[in-house]
Amino acid sequence: MISLRRHCKKIVLSLVIFVSALAYLFREITVKNHDPFVKINRSKRRPVATKTSVDTVDIVNDYYPFVDFKFVLPDVSPKVETQNIFMIVLVNSGSKGNEFRKRREAIRQTWGGKDNCEQGKASRDKRLKDLNWLVIFALGKAGPGRNKDDELNMAEASRHNDIMIGNITDNYYGNIIKLYMGIRWITRLNTKYIMKADDDVYVRIPRVLEYLVNAKFPKPFYGGTALPPTLVHREIGNKWTISWQYYGKTYYPRFNGGAFFILSSDLLKKLLNYVYIRKPFHTDDAYVGVAMNDLKVNVTKINSFRLKPKTRDYIRAASDCELLGYNAFGHRIDPQSLKNLHLRFQSHLCTNISLKC
Repeated sequence: MISLRRHCKKIVLSLVIFVSALAYLFREITVKNHDPFVKINRSKRRPVATKTSVDTVDIVNDYYPFVDFKFVLPDVSPKVETQNIFMIVLVNSGSKGNEFRKRREAIRQTWGGKDNCEQGKASRDKRLKDLNWLVIFALGKAGPGRNKDDELNMAEASRHNDIMIGNITDNYYGNIIKLYMGIRWITRLNTKYIMKADDDVYVRIPRVLEYLVNAKFPKPFYGGTALPPTLVHREIGNKWTISWQYYGKTYYPRFNGGAFFILSSDLLKKLLNYVYIRKPFHTDDAYVGVAMNDLKVNVTKINSFRLKPKTRDYIRAASDCELLGYNAFGHRIDPQSLKNLHLRFQSHLCTNISLKC
């Protein structure tokens, strides 16, 4: 009898171990695919987060990948003449290489400039004409051995007065530090809204202002593309992976994709204080979403924001009527495609001929 009981216990223990192993394997397989915009080619994928061996990472208890978060004020920042700014568009950009400088210049020549037909029409609209806005680019330092990049970026900042540069090494894992650098700098100004954007998107700023006017200047406000709850990456080496120590749930709450989202100014200080509640992790859009969820701030979906893969191909194939129905496009739009899209908008907006859509 005693032998039979021992035998049964061994069978039960083996079953428990087997079921636990299956559950872990299922979770690891499913969390690899949560990103709604990027399909990973597993045959070509390379670890990008760290060179650390899988065996040396405790994905449960370690802060992985470790972000040395700190509050940074920019060493270089724009000189702002007016304190009464309705919206600041904070564009996350890079410091290494000419590609990022080309992206910033394309934005200045297109949607980030004020010498275009859409902005001209807004200046004649009594609801919009007094709503000042700025586009500011947030950068770090290029790092050791890239002094030339830092010199070129400093010269660009001096020439255009639209760049902030913080004393941090610019890389993907520093995105959250750059975001907070921008937020902290913006809190010094009398700003109603901040729009965070990337440097590979197109934004029709006057239309975004019109949206906020029509929404009756909502506060608190956290609006954007409103992604559904998505699985948290736990795969070591994946670009979006974070450990359970950072966030202890399997799914993120709904959050707005980082290509572009809007925050009302009353939320900025709450975000600054939130870092003492939860240690910041590098996927800044998800972190802001988690913060907003914990702060009981609703996610607002802005239907005129289009965030899809292969946006460059989409804007080439879409009709003018379809394009005119959106206020923001992202992501992965190269500088030339950005300019082409801008020319299409101007060709219609600079005339008095209305499209019959």
